Amino acid sequence: MTKKSKRTKWIVFAGIMLIIQLIAEIVLICMTLKTKMLPQKYIIVVTIGLVFVEFIVFSLIYVGQNRKKIKGTAFFRRIIGTVLSTVMIFCCLLGTYALNRGMGTLNRVTDSKKVEEDKVAVYVMDNDSAQTIDDAKKYKFAYTKSYGYEDTKKAIEDINEKIDDEIDKKSYASAVEMVEALYSGETKAMILNCSYESVITDVEGYEDFSSRTRIIYEYTRTYEVDNNSESEQKDNDIDVTEDAFIVYISGSDTRSKKLTKSRSDVNILAIVNPKNHQILLLNTPRDYYVEPSIAPGEKDKLTHCGLYGIDCSMDTLKNLYGLNEINYYGQINFTGFETLVDEIGGITINSDSSFQSTLYPQYKFVKGENDVKGEKALAFARERYALGDGDNARGRHQMEIIKAVIEKMTNSTALLTNYSGIMDSLEGMISTDFASDDISALINKQLSDGGTWDIKTFATEGEGASKKTYSMPTQRAYVCVPDESSVQQANQLIKKVMNGEMISDDDLKITQKGD
Repeated sequence: MTKKSKRTKWIVFAGIMLIIQLIAEIVLICMTLKTKMLPQKYIIVVTIGLVFVEFIVFSLIYVGQNRKKIKGTAFFRRIIGTVLSTVMIFCCLLGTYALNRGMGTLNRVTDSKKVEEDKVAVYVMDNDSAQTIDDAKKYKFAYTKSYGYEDTKKAIEDINEKIDDEIDKKSYASAVEMVEALYSGETKAMILNCSYESVITDVEGYEDFSSRTRIIYEYTRTYEVDNNSESEQKDNDIDVTEDAFIVYISGSDTRSKKLTKSRSDVNILAIVNPKNHQILLLNTPRDYYVEPSIAPGEKDKLTHCGLYGIDCSMDTLKNLYGLNEINYYGQINFTGFETLVDEIGGITINSDSSFQSTLYPQYKFVKGENDVKGEKALAFARERYALGDGDNARGRHQMEIIKAVIEKMTNSTALLTNYSGIMDSLEGMISTDFASDDISALINKQLSDGGTWDIKTFATEGEGASKKTYSMPTQRAYVCVPDESSVQQANQLIKKVMNGEMISDDDLKITQKGD
C-alpha cells in the first residue's frame, strides 16, 4: 500500500470521527437546552467552545496536508487531531449521559405518582425464646383496629399462610393496651404498624418499648400514591423565579431506602422570595400541641400528623399560622439526608455551643464553625439530649443545616458539577411536589443572576406539658403548648417576606420570648 493511499484512508477515518464529534456536540447542546438549567449566555459560550474545538480538529486533519513544507509534520497533526476528536466525542457522550440520567431521576423524583411502603411487625418481649414467626404460631397475638387495620389484616393473612394455620388473636382498643397485655403476659405477641412504634415511645412510661421488645416478623406493603390528588386543589400557578412561595420541609424519622408513612421530626417552612433573594426558615417544634387538620377540635403533637400523610402536616401548619396556602413540600428521610450532604461534598455549620452527640458518641462539635459530612451532619440535626433547651436547640440546628446546604449549593458549583450524582442517589428517599420545570428554572436563575441568599431563621416556642393526644387518647404524653405571641410573630414575618419586604435581625427579636 502506498503512502498516499494510507494517508487517504487515514484522512477518511479522521473525517468520520470529525462527523461523529459534530453529532455528539449537537446532541450535548440539545440535551443542555432540554434541561432548561443553563442560562442562555452559558449555552452560547459552550457552543462557541465546541465549534472552536471542531475547527481546530478540522484544521489539524485537513488544512495544509498537501503542502510540501509541512508534509513532515502532517502525520503527527493527524494523530493529534484524531486523538482530540476522540476525547471530545467521549466527553460529549459522557456529558449527555449524565444530563439524561439526571433529568430522568429528577422527573421520577417530581413525578406525582410515588411508591411508598407500610410495614407491619410482630413484636415479642426481648427475652422471649421465639426467633421466627413459626416459633410463635401457638402464641396469642394482640392487634388493634385503631391504626392502619387494612395493613394489619393483610399481615395476619400472610402469617396464617406462612404457618399454615390460623393464629389465636385478641383485639384491643389502642396500641398502649396491646403493650400492656404484652408486658403482663396476657398475650405473648402483638401486631402493629411499625410507624406507630414512635407514638408508643412518646407516651410517658413507655419510652423504653423499643429496647424491651424485638421484632420476629415483618410484612411490607408497597403501593403507589398520586400526590396530585390533593395538590391539584392548590393554586400553584406561580412563577418560582418571580413570585414568593412557601415550601414545607419535612424530615421523616426513617432509614428505609423508600419513603414510609411516619412521624415528621423536622417541620420547617421555607418562605422564599426570589426577587430580593431572601429566605425565612421557620421552625415549629415537633411536639407542638396543635389541632390536626383531620380531627377538628382535637389536639395532638405536630410530629404525629406525619402518620396521617404529608397533607395532614401541611394543612395543620397552614391553619396554625393562618396561611392561605403552602405551595410545595419536600420530604426526605434520614438516609436521604446523609446522602445529600455527602454528595455536595459536606457543609460548614455553626454551633452555638460545644457538645458531644448522645446518639452518635463518636462525634463532637465545637462552638463556632464545624465542617461535617453526612452522618456527622445528621448527628448535629438530631441532637437534643446534650443541649440545654432540647427540642428548641434541635430546631435551630435543623435550620442551620438547611441554611448550610442552601449556601453550599448556591455559592459553589456543587449542584452543577455533581447534579447527576445528587439526584440519582436521592431517588426513593426524597419526595416533592415541585415540578421538574420549576426546579430547572430556579437553578437557571441562580446560575444566571448569581449572588448569595439572605437566609433568616425564626423558631416558635412554647411551654412543656403533659397532655392526652389524638393519637393516644387514653394516655398522657409530653407536648409543647404553643406560645401564641411567637406564633403571631411568625405570621407577621411570613407576610413580610411574601410581600417582598426585607426582614432584619431586629424583626426577629421583637417578640421573641424572654426579650
